[in-house]
Amino acid sequence: MKCSRCGREFDYRERDFCGFCKTVHSRSGEPIRDIKGILCYISEKFGAEVLNDRRRCDALIADFFPKEDAARRLAYVTLYDGTAKKLAAVREKPFEVKCAAAARCVQSLRDEIGLKGKVAAEAVEAVGCAVGCEISFKKSEKTPASETESKKNVTDAAEQYSLGRHFDRIREYEKALYWFEAAAAQDYGEAEYYVGVYRLEGRGGIQNTEQAREWFLRGAENGVAQAEYMVGYFFAEGISCEVDENKAFDCFLKAAKMGCPDAANMVAMCYENGVHTEKNPELARKWRKAAGGSLEAMPEMTPETPKQAPKLPDPDETPQTTADEGEELYQSARRCLADKDAEGAAIFYKRAAELGHARSQCSYGKCLYTGSGVGKDTAEAFRWFKLAAEQDLNIAQYNLGVMYLKGVYVPKDMIEAKKWFEKAAQNGHEDAGKILKKLTK
Repeated sequence: MKCSRCGREFDYRERDFCGFCKTVHSRSGEPIRDIKGILCYISEKFGAEVLNDRRRCDALIADFFPKEDAARRLAYVTLYDGTAKKLAAVREKPFEVKCAAAARCVQSLRDEIGLKGKVAAEAVEAVGCAVGCEISFKKSEKTPASETESKKNVTDAAEQYSLGRHFDRIREYEKALYWFEAAAAQDYGEAEYYVGVYRLEGRGGIQNTEQAREWFLRGAENGVAQAEYMVGYFFAEGISCEVDENKAFDCFLKAAKMGCPDAANMVAMCYENGVHTEKNPELARKWRKAAGGSLEAMPEMTPETPKQAPKLPDPDETPQTTADEGEELYQSARRCLADKDAEGAAIFYKRAAELGHARSQCSYGKCLYTGSGVGKDTAEAFRWFKLAAEQDLNIAQYNLGVMYLKGVYVPKDMIEAKKWFEKAAQNGHEDAGKILKKLTK
């Protein structure tokens, strides 16, 4: 074999490194220089357990790869953070659980050690490969969302979850599942609950009750009341687990105390009918009141009568939006623009605009007007400008004036143009005032 570093020949059957420059080669003849190749080589030669001893592993890397200082330092801090142990513990778990554990390792390396996200992800993938834990932070190109949404800069879990909720509301379930999984991989509790619902119902094309239970368990661990309620449902019905009435009732009660109405309703029914616990009319009345008086009588249980399944929480139900949500989405759009991600910015501007955020309505109108990050559509641009202008946003009023002045989408109309320029000027828009003076001469 010819050394790809110094060009000298060596017999790979006798040794896997060049005798002159000591560069280790793979079977295909490529030099091993990156952290993934180095750790896999050490693991294959000395066993994966050696990665749990960072000092010994560091010494081995120094012996076999003396010139790869950068990879050696990265491997040391990654193993110092316990990544090998964390990934080895989940290598027999479902793929989604392994990816979630890997995401937590990346977060730890970023927050505790100070590594950049891309470098941390590369290191965690390398350790995962070395310990036999298959992980990946890249999505398949077949994912429908990749055709329409920019994934480059939408990396914040809360923003990914927000996109998932948006596509869930408009019933584009494959795209919603993509973003929910992205947020769940970063251990975002609400997203984990939604992935569980999607797996349970088969939304997005994949139905798997075992995976659904895993995600509900993860959501429950992160304090999501609906996820805790669903864990109780699985215990009550014996779905992907043994029936355990005590655990089922404990989950229902815990979720009810966390404010889940469905769980409060279920606890009331359990106390009233003596299902999963002893009868207690007084507590039944208490929980019925907590459930908002929506208690439905549970039928008497006989061996021939199956248990009535609790109502599955409806993920299509639109949550109450807060006054700050539009501003948060607007700022997310601006961060995308700072990273030169026009598509990501358009996504967040649209989400905020739909919530009535005036600046986002104007900004999304501009995206449509110029075709930045979205298809050019002057009719839609006019509509969003007008919505923002009606909220007295001076830049939107100015934009309407320009459209009437130039005859873009609407016929040229000097009277309408002057009207909107005048409103914009009264609201402090300097350019509108200058144009108005020229038009009135």
